[in-house]
Amino acid sequence: MQDFANCVLKIGFKYGYYNNRSMLVTVEYNNQVDEIVPKDGVAIYTQKIHLPTSIKINTSGKQPNDTTVDNNGNIVEDMFVEIVSIELDSFHMSDLFLHQKIKIYGQDETYNTNYIGVNGHAVIEFSEENIFAQVCKKWE
Repeated sequence: MQDFANCVLKIGFKYGYYNNRSMLVTVEYNNQVDEIVPKDGVAIYTQKIHLPTSIKINTSGKQPNDTTVDNNGNIVEDMFVEIVSIELDSFHMSDLFLHQKIKIYGQDETYNTNYIGVNGHAVIEFSEENIFAQVCKKWE
């Protein structure tokens, strides 16, 4: 019988640079910490995981002046990392999951999104006991 609690996790990252510098990113799973190094502004983290579990993404290296805003309040240049995709055994997690189920913990704030523009950490909770229940779960 298949063990649907074990799967391969892939997280796709997109980086925003400021003065040719990017945020430092590490991913923690099961007491293992891996540094994520972008190439041409993107990176993919791949890890075998066992459900249910959580993944912690640590971000650092952003300074207060690493965002440029124009006179109208629009961001012109920003140092950030964005989680652009999450897959479990090639099954894509929904956009709703990406935008609402990733919890960001900044220095003074907590919010849900896939865009990380602060030093701190993000937590991705995979609460279901098998891949199909996790991927097919209806997010509200």
